[in-house]
Amino acid sequence: EDCGGFSLFGDSTWCNKAMRGTGVLGLSYGIEERDLWSEKMSGVYGMRTRLYDCFQSPKSSPPIGGQAPNGTKDCREVPGHCYQRPYEPYRICLGPK
Repeated sequence: EDCGGFSLFGDSTWCNKAMRGTGVLGLSYGIEERDLWSEKMSGVYGMRTRLYDCFQSPKSSPPIGGQAPNGTKDCREVPGHCYQRPYEPYRICLGPK
C-alpha cells in the first residue's frame, strides 16, 4: 500500500511512489554500452539520470559519448538509445581502474 505497487526490471525492484517523487535523481554506475535501467527511469518516471562509467569508450557508448537523444525527442519515435529526460554522462571510476 505504501508504495502504490512495485515495479520489476531485470534484477531491480522499486517502490512506485518513491520513483514518482519530486526531485528524484537516478544514479547508474558501470553502464557499459547501453543502460536500459536509466533509459526506463527517464521514459517511465520522467527522472533525470547521471551515468557513470570510466571503462567504456565514448565511441562505443552513445550515452557516455553524449550522442543519445538527451531529453530532446519523444523516445517512442526513436529506435535505439533514447532519454526522455536529460541525462548527464561522467567518465569517473568509483574505485581503482
